[in-house]
Amino acid sequence: MRLVRTVRSDKPFASMSEFDRVFMELGEALDRLDRARYVIIADMRAAPGRNDPEFEAGILRMRPRWLGGFRKVGVLVQTTVGMMQIQRYARHDGIKRLVTTDEEEIHRYFSQAD
Repeated sequence: MRLVRTVRSDKPFASMSEFDRVFMELGEALDRLDRARYVIIADMRAAPGRNDPEFEAGILRMRPRWLGGFRKVGVLVQTTVGMMQIQRYARHDGIKRLVTTDEEEIHRYFSQAD
């Protein structure tokens, strides 16, 4: 299985310009892949909670650049609140993804036929 894993650290972004820079660099790295041939795990378990309007606008802008085009997307979260936030994002951006606290569930999802 061609698997990409992104892991969010527990360090908050110092500014939205840092956020933009990090996500642009991430997008550029992921663009070097043939995304349609890969699955991606976005491990968000350590991410500091944040849902202020500035962050919400930034993540709305960056989600397609980060998760778009992959064969399947799995998101690991730590809490029910985190799961609800990611599910809300999925309803808005139309990128299908499995959101769970269980990494084995993601691997089962990835192994199912498309």
